[in-house]
Amino acid sequence: MQARKLIFILVITILITTNLSIASKFHAKQPILITAAGQGPDVTMAKILCQKAGLKFTFDKLAKPDQLKNHATLILVTGASSKGLGAANIDKDQEFSRVQTLIKSAQQAKMTIITMHIGGPSRRGKLSDDFNKITTKNTHCLIIEKSGNTDKFFSKIATERRIPVYLIDKKLDAIDILKQIFTEKK
Repeated sequence: MQARKLIFILVITILITTNLSIASKFHAKQPILITAAGQGPDVTMAKILCQKAGLKFTFDKLAKPDQLKNHATLILVTGASSKGLGAANIDKDQEFSRVQTLIKSAQQAKMTIITMHIGGPSRRGKLSDDFNKITTKNTHCLIIEKSGNTDKFFSKIATERRIPVYLIDKKLDAIDILKQIFTEKK
């Protein structure tokens, strides 16, 4: 029994260390296009966090593929809101199609894609997790508020895909991570 515990702890330590190593080497370029993936209100908070980090970006909750030009990185702020979808006058299927098309276009343009999930548990569940899954499975890096990852939804996908995941305690913690990611490599 002790051997199993030791092996489990060792495997978890290796995964965490590997993920931290991957994360510390991850860099992206500006300018950035920030958009919603699910029309959750957290996209506005992501805009504020990028402003506080001093980043150069364009913000559009309903960005379309033609807006990708002249941008190096796409930040998808994932998590759905029925109220946000209603305010945007679109339904879940229309939003999902927009996000799919945007991801495909960004991939074709060889852009870096970063997914942010900073809405915690209120941006999880049936409506949100379709958006969370498509963004997480098509991203180069994750910035995730820990309270929205208690089931390890995001961490598992990041580990499977060997992409960096930054787990934050609170939204404001993302500022330093964004500065780190968008600091030019020397």
